[in-house]
Amino acid sequence: MTQESAIDLHDQLSRYDIYAEETPEIGDELLAYARSQCPVPHCSTNGGYYLVSRYDDVRAVLTNDAVFSSTGGKSLPAHQTLVMPPIDVDPPEHRSYRRLLNSYFSRTGIADSEPAIRRIARGLIEAFIDQAIVDINTEYATPLTSGTLCEVILSLDDDGLQQKAVRLVEAVGSNTADSWGNLTDFLADLLASHRPSSRGNVLDAIVGGEIDGRPLTADERLGVVTVLFLGGLDTTRAAITSIVRHMVADPSLEARLRNPAWVNRDLDEFLRMDSVVSALARTVTTPTELGGTKLSPGDRVLVHYYSANHDEEQFPTADQLDFDRGRNPHVAFGLGVHRCLGSNLARMQIAIAFDELLARVENIRGAGGDQRTTPGVSRMPREMPIHFDRRS
Repeated sequence: MTQESAIDLHDQLSRYDIYAEETPEIGDELLAYARSQCPVPHCSTNGGYYLVSRYDDVRAVLTNDAVFSSTGGKSLPAHQTLVMPPIDVDPPEHRSYRRLLNSYFSRTGIADSEPAIRRIARGLIEAFIDQAIVDINTEYATPLTSGTLCEVILSLDDDGLQQKAVRLVEAVGSNTADSWGNLTDFLADLLASHRPSSRGNVLDAIVGGEIDGRPLTADERLGVVTVLFLGGLDTTRAAITSIVRHMVADPSLEARLRNPAWVNRDLDEFLRMDSVVSALARTVTTPTELGGTKLSPGDRVLVHYYSANHDEEQFPTADQLDFDRGRNPHVAFGLGVHRCLGSNLARMQIAIAFDELLARVENIRGAGGDQRTTPGVSRMPREMPIHFDRRS
């Protein structure tokens, strides 16, 4: 690296913006430079913040809630219009909100959902099985995850509602000032019109549940539901679509994913590689030092999960899929008390998505489209059209 190129990278890094259109094209180079030269640089965009790029530093932030607080929202700049428990709440209060939800998202809690998720997947495949081209994102991954959240988890059987929810969640990914208000207005109406279901579900628990012996406030209920929609709609569809992009680039992966063992053997490597939730923010509460950089109370830090998962010190040949890594301590689902509540459900949906898809099609190949990665918090191909052969 020449001195001129290093100066240019340092300048670009100081203006790093996850929402900028050009960021996915230059991001890997900038993040690699940060990890090797200035692991916690100050960036002037989005209100000013410190970027946390190395795996060890990301782990230090995610496991120390006393110093790096989740209060104040996870977006930069802070366009959130409400607090979203449990993701925006620190211990010990955090435990109470998680306790309200944990049983619905544990392995046992989601086990009965498998037949319904398979039914949704099969219906979607049947709708496109005779098409010459299908966009795996818009015609499969998105309606599968929205159907799972709305029908299976929340018992909301309304296609129009699901489609509107997806549009609003996508807009929040760009973090515009209006997008947060539009989503919360929609979800507030949803809560206001909710009637308890016959079998009980997570929405019933939120509307009728208690925290430390008292009912949730209206804002708390709205915040919890917002977390479920953001996590349940955006991240899993991004993971499914990103795995298909790898299959198009390397046709040998199709045979690998036909082996049911891939879910326990290979899925974590896909999750590490793509890290579809790229980064979230936290707030410094006390003077500290991180990666050689002094931080003060009130400083905002952007915890870059994707960069941590591509840290060569932790993952040799980090920019390549390597299914022989063995132990894979990636941070795609986060770490510490805020580790993703819906990780079990996400794994189930991804496994079912490919199990059902590969039972009906073979010889998956690309059909053009814009496969560049989207900017923003969620990383995924902009488009993922594919050709395939129908299995006999």
